[in-house]
Amino acid sequence: MLKNFSLFIALRYLKPKRTYVSIITLISIVGVTLGVTVLIVVIAVMTGFEKKLEQVILGFEPHLRVEQQRTLYPDRRVEISDVGREDGRWDVVRERLKAIPEVLSADPYVMGQVLLQFGPEDARRQAALTMMGAAEDSASLKKRIGEILQEGEFDLGYSAEEGKFGCLVSLQFARNNPGIGLGAHIEAFSTVDVAPIVGDLLAAADNDKLSDEDLRERVKQLTDSIQTPKDLVVKGIFDSARYGDTILVPLETGQDLYELDTDVHGIALELKDPFMADLVNRDQVRQVLPGNWIAVSWIQRHKQLFDTVRNERGMMYFVLFFIILVAAFSTMNTMITVTVQKRQEIGVMKALGARVWQIVGVFIVQGMIVGCIGSVSGLGIASLVLHYRNSLRDFLAERMGLSIFPEEMYGVSEIPAQIVSGDLAIICMGAFVLCTLAALPPAYMVARLDPARALRD
Repeated sequence: MLKNFSLFIALRYLKPKRTYVSIITLISIVGVTLGVTVLIVVIAVMTGFEKKLEQVILGFEPHLRVEQQRTLYPDRRVEISDVGREDGRWDVVRERLKAIPEVLSADPYVMGQVLLQFGPEDARRQAALTMMGAAEDSASLKKRIGEILQEGEFDLGYSAEEGKFGCLVSLQFARNNPGIGLGAHIEAFSTVDVAPIVGDLLAAADNDKLSDEDLRERVKQLTDSIQTPKDLVVKGIFDSARYGDTILVPLETGQDLYELDTDVHGIALELKDPFMADLVNRDQVRQVLPGNWIAVSWIQRHKQLFDTVRNERGMMYFVLFFIILVAAFSTMNTMITVTVQKRQEIGVMKALGARVWQIVGVFIVQGMIVGCIGSVSGLGIASLVLHYRNSLRDFLAERMGLSIFPEEMYGVSEIPAQIVSGDLAIICMGAFVLCTLAALPPAYMVARLDPARALRD
């Protein structure tokens, strides 16, 4: 006891004695536990959500997109004086990009909006999706899609039995449209001519000089000018809620829908390290591109999204730490109450020779014990909550109707979570330090206590 005087007295003061001081002490420990638990769970989910976003994006999108600037060069089949036809051809640009050491693959693609028609003849349905036309032999895309493929296979080739090319749709699109599954037949229309046709139809309808017969003839001419649809058959279904409005088609089909002949919209690059995309783009890719080509990394395209997630995580750190701070103030209140109640006992100990630092140590140790118990308990409870997070979500949704982390909003089917040791260290050590610092005011009061006055009072 003499060797561990401060620890012995601190444990005596913390021992439950069915008094309101013990209740306040218990509340302090529960407060620290709750704060640590909530903070660990929220930060782990936010971190996991950010990592899941990276996996979803990198599992579908190329690391770098190299595209022609069609806003500056609307007719891509016209020779451009300062670039030159040979220099600006996509196949020439592709060979230059493949020569870069950090580039693993460079695959052409076509991307744009398409109108789909599907279902039985008596109940046809329509939908507008983003089309991505890719080469069937694209090993990098096949690998990425293979990781999120739920049904079927990555097959965009021509089927002699079906007489159609294959396509891939998302699981979310299939769920929302009964009848879309493996083997379903889809007709795809290009949107290139839809806007002018709609404008011509409206203009013809507003023209009072046209007779009914002339109007019908004009409508027939415009509808006949719509491009013949491309017939496709669903060969695979991938699970990606974030890209649920995307359909994968063969490169040739995309080129036909957008009347590109042998041209493409861009080239998709896969790098050895996707997180070096901006650096590779700046130092190497831009150096080999002609003047009418640009390169954009996946980090640039989704910068605002990731910045938003990181800012929200930082705000969560700041806000939720206040729970632990309130618990620390409760701990301080407990120890101040102890100094008032045990004033005479502290005076006796000082009169018997207890040194000031030993008395001060009693309250420092109390704060450390509360912080340690609260941190360890919070860490244990948070680990259990994170382990059973999806089961808890399903239970709350079934029993209370609460929709936690809905798939349609966040684009993930399960609640993601990733525990980072650095975050755990910051949270647990932060709670421990706050509770220890909460012991300083009562320790200061004890240091100024006069034994003679304490015993007399």
